[in-house]
Amino acid sequence: MIKLIASDIDGTLVPDGTDKIDPRMMDVIKRMNRNGIKFVGASGRQFASMYRLFSPVAEDIYYITDNGSILRDYKNVLSMNVIEKKDLWGMVRDAKKIPKSDIMICGQDWAYCEDEGEMFYWLRDSYKFNIKVVGDFETYITEDIAKMSIYRIGDCEEAVNEEFTPKWEKKFLIASAGTMWMDIVKYGADKGSSLRKLQNILGITPEETMVFGDNLNDIGMLEAASESYAIGSARDEVKAAAKYIAPPLSENGETEVIMAYLDSIGAE
Repeated sequence: MIKLIASDIDGTLVPDGTDKIDPRMMDVIKRMNRNGIKFVGASGRQFASMYRLFSPVAEDIYYITDNGSILRDYKNVLSMNVIEKKDLWGMVRDAKKIPKSDIMICGQDWAYCEDEGEMFYWLRDSYKFNIKVVGDFETYITEDIAKMSIYRIGDCEEAVNEEFTPKWEKKFLIASAGTMWMDIVKYGADKGSSLRKLQNILGITPEETMVFGDNLNDIGMLEAASESYAIGSARDEVKAAAKYIAPPLSENGETEVIMAYLDSIGAE
């Protein structure tokens, strides 16, 4: 029997950068909880954005945030992977060399950028991030940072992979989080690693876990579950890594699969 369901957010449960979640998911999560099944949202988003997205059930679920760097419930941080400042500032300087790109760095509760560009307004107004404009990162940021993101419209992955990725990929996990985002975290800080930590905390096995995803940063998470689903609109690499293909996001594929599972076990 499934005891834990983990889901990516953008591209799997909601269109990228929106809060347009299938409203049935809140009742589905409540139904899961009544039947002893835990839910964890796993995203490149920060906790505040995810908490707002899941507001009706926000205190009843777990969170894998910042692309796997932070694992928490609604009150407590269970684990956090921190990027050393020397490496962080080196990556920031190299990312600034990528034309037409912008940079976000993420702490436990806040995200930061250097100016009020398009990225800032999108994160604040659409993703509902807690985000601040601070000017020069190296001058003003002293808190621990768990994730760095590079934003560029259209071909972010290609642009980052030209020079940035070859320089830093031996020390950091650099993965696409959508057509406009590349996320950088420490090795061992991906969604799959955090899901395994949560499984250990809860005493739940991969055979008791169901996972949904759509992008490259979800593959580690799919590998941590026996019941793994790529959403129908997922990248081909993700479909190849998953055991099953769910209907696409446009058809609320994840909701349909979970509802069918709950019906199959006679969940109340």
